[in-house]
Amino acid sequence: MSKKVQLLVSQWCPTCPQAEQVWQRIAEETDAELEILDVAQRPGRDIIARLMIRSVPATVIDDRLTFVGVPDPKEALAAVQTADAHPQTA
Repeated sequence: MSKKVQLLVSQWCPTCPQAEQVWQRIAEETDAELEILDVAQRPGRDIIARLMIRSVPATVIDDRLTFVGVPDPKEALAAVQTADAHPQTA
C-alpha cells in the first residue's frame, strides 16, 4: 500500500525547495503519492490548522505530522517504507 505524502511549503520559505527535492526523489524511488501544498492556499491552510503545524516545510504522511524541516533522505525513505513513522523536529 502506498503512502500519501503531503509536503507543506510556502513561497517565502528558504528551505522548502530542498525539502521538495528530497520528497520528489523519494516519490520517484517508491510508490509514495506526493502532494506539495502551499500553506497560502486553502488545502494547505486546512491541514496546518487541523494538525496545528506552526512551521514549514512540514511533511504529513498518511494524515500524521512526520517531519518538520528538511528530512534526512534516509529517514524520509524509511518513513514511507514502514508502517509507523515518528515525528522529527528541526
